[in-house]
Order: sequence, then C-alpha cells, then structure tokens
Amino acid sequence: MEQNVKAIARPASSRSLREAIRNARLDEAERIDVTADRRDGEIARLELLKAELETVFADIPAQDDRFNLALVPSRPARLWIDMFTYVAIDDSASAYLFIRNSESGRRTLFSANNVADMADRITDHLAREIVRRQRLETALLEPSPREKIVVQAESSGPRMGVVLWAFIVGLLTGAMGLFAAVWLSVS
Repeated sequence: MEQNVKAIARPASSRSLREAIRNARLDEAERIDVTADRRDGEIARLELLKAELETVFADIPAQDDRFNLALVPSRPARLWIDMFTYVAIDDSASAYLFIRNSESGRRTLFSANNVADMADRITDHLAREIVRRQRLETALLEPSPREKIVVQAESSGPRMGVVLWAFIVGLLTGAMGLFAAVWLSVS
C-alpha cells in the first residue's frame, strides 16, 4: 500500500511556489496584452470614424454649440457626438454602436460593422437635430395665432385709469371698514 501512495503523490520538487508565481505572472501578462490589444483596436476604429466625420462637423453652423466630436480613450473608448450621444465598439460583435443616454437609460440608436454606414447615420442624426432646433427657435420667435388673439383681447381691455380708479375706491372702502371696526370695538 505504501508503494501506491508514493506512486500517486508528486515529489516535493514539482510543487514550487516560485514556479506557480511565475506561471501566474505569465498568465496575467497574457491577459493584459489581450486587453490592451483590444482597447488599442477600439481606439483605432473610433479614430477612423472620427476622421470620416471631421468634414461633417466642419459644416455645422458656428452658432450651434451642441455638437463636439471628441474621442475619449476611457474604458470602453467613446467617440462623443454631443452631450448625450456617442459611439462605442461592441466587445462581442466588434460593431460600432451609436448610443444615446437619456433619463430612462442608455438606448442603442444604430449598430453597424462598416465605418461608412455609421458615418452616414451620424450625419443624418446631426441634420435632424439641427432642423429640429431651427424649428423650435422659429416657433419661439414668431407668435402663434392663439397668442395674437390673446394680445388683441388684452389691448381692448380696461384702460389704466379705470384700473387705478378701482384700486383707489377699494383702498378707501377698506380703510373705512377698518376705521368702523375699531370705532365699534372701542365703544
């Protein structure tokens, strides 16, 4: 029986802590290299997209400060389009993801494997946002038909003299009522 135990047990020389630490360090270095390579690949792909979009961002009107093309090499790397939308790389599919942050969470607006498709979709998004902002500004500057009716109704209302006269009469009536209440409580 002792021979079976000796045959199963490994010799002490094969269980070296130094060797185990060396193997753990090699495994960690390999994992770090894979992660670094993946991150470098994400940043490189986002730089390609950024280069595609630079001419589009150059055409944005100067007074429109909502859009800013900025590559942030965070984890995950992000190419910001505006304060709420950005492009990231999907780890599993290696696809571009056009994402919008909102009050209800993150929402993927579009996904593409091709730089040109993503650049086209972002260009469409920018155009729609610019048109939407212009429509809102126009609506704020021009009074609506209902506002015109309200303005006309207010101009045909009582004159300032009538309002002032009603205020003076109310003030005198209140003062006389207060004087009468004090007179009756003293008597």
